[in-house]
Amino acid sequence: MNLNVAVFLGSKLGKDSTNLKLIKDFSEWFGSENHNLIFGGTETGLMLELVKNLSKKNSQIISIFTKNLYEESPKSKYFSEIIITNDLSSRNDLIIDKSDVFIALPGGVGTLNEILEVINKNLLNEINKKIYLINDNFFWTPLEELFKSLIKNKLLDQQKLKKNFKVCKLKELKTEFKKIYAKDTS
Repeated sequence: MNLNVAVFLGSKLGKDSTNLKLIKDFSEWFGSENHNLIFGGTETGLMLELVKNLSKKNSQIISIFTKNLYEESPKSKYFSEIIITNDLSSRNDLIIDKSDVFIALPGGVGTLNEILEVINKNLLNEINKKIYLINDNFFWTPLEELFKSLIKNKLLDQQKLKKNFKVCKLKELKTEFKKIYAKDTS
Protein backbone atom coordinates (compact mmCIF):
# COMPACT_ATOMS: atom_id res chain seq x y z
CA MET A 1 0.00 0.00 0.00
CA ASN A 2 1.46 3.33 -1.04
CA LEU A 3 0.88 5.91 1.64
CA ASN A 4 1.15 9.66 1.67
CA VAL A 5 3.45 10.21 4.63
CA ALA A 6 4.13 13.66 6.04
CA VAL A 7 7.61 13.89 7.49
CA PHE A 8 8.37 16.78 9.82
CA LEU A 9 12.02 17.69 10.49
CA GLY A 10 14.46 20.56 10.83
CA SER A 11 15.48 23.15 8.28
CA LYS A 12 18.82 23.31 10.09
CA LEU A 13 21.35 20.51 10.55
CA GLY A 14 21.63 21.02 14.29
CA LYS A 15 24.72 20.11 16.27
CA ASP A 16 24.04 16.39 16.80
CA SER A 17 25.85 14.45 14.07
CA THR A 18 23.68 11.39 14.75
CA ASN A 19 20.82 13.27 13.08
CA LEU A 20 22.47 12.75 9.67
CA LYS A 21 22.80 9.01 10.23
CA LEU A 22 19.17 8.85 11.35
CA ILE A 23 18.06 10.71 8.20
CA LYS A 24 20.14 8.36 6.03
CA ASP A 25 18.75 5.24 7.73
CA PHE A 26 15.21 6.59 7.56
CA SER A 27 15.63 7.47 3.86
CA GLU A 28 16.93 3.97 3.04
CA TRP A 29 13.88 2.39 4.62
CA PHE A 30 11.32 4.95 3.40
CA GLY A 31 12.62 4.85 -0.17
CA SER A 32 12.34 1.06 -0.29
CA GLU A 33 8.70 1.22 0.85
CA ASN A 34 7.54 3.30 -2.15
CA HIS A 35 5.53 5.71 -0.05
CA ASN A 36 5.02 9.32 -1.13
CA LEU A 37 6.65 12.04 0.95
CA ILE A 38 4.47 14.98 1.89
CA PHE A 39 6.84 17.68 2.89
CA GLY A 40 6.36 21.20 4.19
CA GLY A 41 9.82 22.46 3.72
CA THR A 42 12.73 23.66 1.74
CA GLU A 43 16.06 22.27 0.70
CA THR A 44 18.07 23.26 3.75
CA GLY A 45 19.38 21.45 6.80
CA LEU A 46 17.98 18.04 7.63
CA MET A 47 15.21 18.59 5.09
CA LEU A 48 17.78 18.80 2.31
CA GLU A 49 19.45 15.58 3.47
CA LEU A 50 16.09 13.80 3.41
CA VAL A 51 15.04 14.90 -0.08
CA LYS A 52 18.52 14.28 -1.54
CA ASN A 53 18.49 10.73 -0.20
CA LEU A 54 14.91 10.04 -1.28
CA SER A 55 15.41 11.45 -4.77
CA LYS A 56 18.04 8.73 -5.32
CA LYS A 57 15.29 6.20 -4.55
CA ASN A 58 12.90 7.79 -7.07
CA SER A 59 10.45 8.62 -4.29
CA GLN A 60 7.58 10.99 -5.01
CA ILE A 61 8.33 14.16 -3.04
CA ILE A 62 5.46 16.63 -2.71
CA SER A 63 6.45 19.92 -1.11
CA ILE A 64 3.83 22.29 0.25
CA PHE A 65 5.21 25.80 0.69
CA THR A 66 3.79 29.03 1.99
CA LYS A 67 4.02 31.78 -0.63
CA ASN A 68 6.60 33.72 1.42
CA LEU A 69 8.79 30.68 2.04
CA TYR A 70 8.67 29.68 -1.62
CA GLU A 71 9.75 33.14 -2.78
CA GLU A 72 12.73 33.07 -0.36
CA SER A 73 13.82 29.50 -1.14
CA PRO A 74 16.17 28.17 -3.78
CA LYS A 75 14.23 26.48 -6.55
CA SER A 76 14.23 22.75 -6.16
CA LYS A 77 15.58 19.98 -8.29
CA TYR A 78 14.34 17.27 -5.91
CA PHE A 79 10.59 17.87 -5.65
CA SER A 80 8.14 15.93 -7.82
CA GLU A 81 5.39 18.43 -7.13
CA ILE A 82 5.23 21.86 -5.49
CA ILE A 83 2.05 23.29 -3.98
CA ILE A 84 2.00 26.90 -2.78
CA THR A 85 -0.41 28.15 -0.11
CA ASN A 86 -1.09 31.65 1.16
CA ASP A 87 -0.06 31.13 4.77
CA LEU A 88 1.21 28.69 7.39
CA SER A 89 -2.23 27.74 8.63
CA SER A 90 -3.47 26.70 5.18
CA ARG A 91 -0.14 24.94 4.51
CA ASN A 92 -0.47 22.89 7.69
CA ASP A 93 -4.11 22.08 6.92
CA LEU A 94 -3.19 20.88 3.43
CA ILE A 95 -0.33 18.72 4.72
CA ILE A 96 -2.69 17.14 7.24
CA ASP A 97 -5.44 16.62 4.65
CA LYS A 98 -3.10 15.01 2.09
CA SER A 99 -1.31 12.72 4.55
CA ASP A 100 -2.28 9.26 5.78
CA VAL A 101 0.27 9.17 8.59
CA PHE A 102 2.91 11.49 10.11
CA ILE A 103 6.52 10.98 11.15
CA ALA A 104 8.66 13.48 13.05
CA LEU A 105 12.43 13.45 12.99
CA PRO A 106 14.58 15.99 14.90
CA GLY A 107 13.60 19.57 14.19
CA GLY A 108 12.95 23.00 15.64
CA VAL A 109 9.97 25.21 16.35
CA GLY A 110 8.34 24.55 12.96
CA THR A 111 8.55 20.80 13.51
CA LEU A 112 7.14 21.20 17.00
CA ASN A 113 4.27 23.31 15.64
CA GLU A 114 3.41 20.60 13.10
CA ILE A 115 3.55 17.83 15.71
CA LEU A 116 1.31 19.70 18.14
CA GLU A 117 -1.19 20.56 15.43
CA VAL A 118 -1.55 16.90 14.42
CA ILE A 119 -1.83 15.79 18.06
CA ASN A 120 -4.42 18.47 18.83
CA LYS A 121 -6.54 17.64 15.77
CA ASN A 122 -6.49 13.98 16.83
CA LEU A 123 -7.45 14.86 20.42
CA LEU A 124 -10.35 16.96 19.10
CA ASN A 125 -11.44 14.10 16.80
CA GLU A 126 -10.96 16.26 13.71
CA ILE A 127 -8.67 13.58 12.26
CA ASN A 128 -7.81 9.97 13.05
CA LYS A 129 -4.21 9.71 11.84
CA LYS A 130 -1.17 8.42 13.72
CA ILE A 131 1.98 10.43 14.37
CA TYR A 132 5.31 8.81 15.20
CA LEU A 133 8.20 10.70 16.80
CA ILE A 134 11.43 8.90 15.92
CA ASN A 135 13.57 8.98 19.03
CA ASP A 136 16.72 6.97 18.21
CA ASN A 137 18.94 9.73 19.58
CA PHE A 138 16.54 10.63 22.43
CA PHE A 139 15.77 13.98 20.80
CA TRP A 140 12.04 13.75 21.60
CA THR A 141 12.45 12.49 25.19
CA PRO A 142 11.88 15.97 26.74
CA LEU A 143 8.60 16.32 24.80
CA GLU A 144 7.58 12.82 25.85
CA GLU A 145 8.31 13.79 29.48
CA LEU A 146 6.19 16.94 29.10
CA PHE A 147 3.25 14.82 27.92
CA LYS A 148 3.75 12.47 30.88
CA SER A 149 3.63 15.49 33.19
CA LEU A 150 0.43 16.75 31.54
CA ILE A 151 -1.11 13.31 32.01
CA LYS A 152 0.06 13.05 35.63
CA ASN A 153 -1.45 16.48 36.33
CA LYS A 154 -4.71 15.44 34.64
CA LEU A 155 -4.33 18.05 31.91
CA LEU A 156 -4.22 15.45 29.13
CA ASP A 157 -6.13 12.21 28.60
CA GLN A 158 -3.60 9.38 28.27
CA GLN A 159 -5.90 7.06 26.33
CA LYS A 160 -6.80 9.72 23.79
CA LEU A 161 -3.14 10.65 23.32
CA LYS A 162 -1.98 7.02 23.07
CA LYS A 163 -4.48 6.23 20.31
CA ASN A 164 -2.61 8.20 17.62
CA PHE A 165 0.73 9.18 19.14
CA LYS A 166 3.88 7.12 19.56
CA VAL A 167 7.47 7.94 20.47
CA CYS A 168 9.64 5.10 19.17
CA LYS A 169 12.88 4.01 17.58
CA LEU A 170 13.14 3.72 13.79
CA LYS A 171 13.25 -0.08 14.13
CA GLU A 172 9.87 -0.02 15.95
CA LEU A 173 8.42 2.23 13.25
CA LYS A 174 9.47 -0.22 10.55
CA THR A 175 7.85 -3.11 12.42
CA GLU A 176 4.64 -1.20 13.02
CA PHE A 177 4.45 -0.10 9.39
CA LYS A 178 4.78 -3.74 8.29
CA LYS A 179 1.90 -4.74 10.55
CA ILE A 180 -0.44 -1.82 10.00
CA TYR A 181 0.43 -0.42 6.59
CA ALA A 182 1.65 -3.56 4.78
CA LYS A 183 2.04 -3.41 1.04
CA ASP A 184 -0.98 -4.78 -0.77
CA THR A 185 0.28 -7.80 -2.70
CA SER A 186 -3.03 -8.70 -4.35
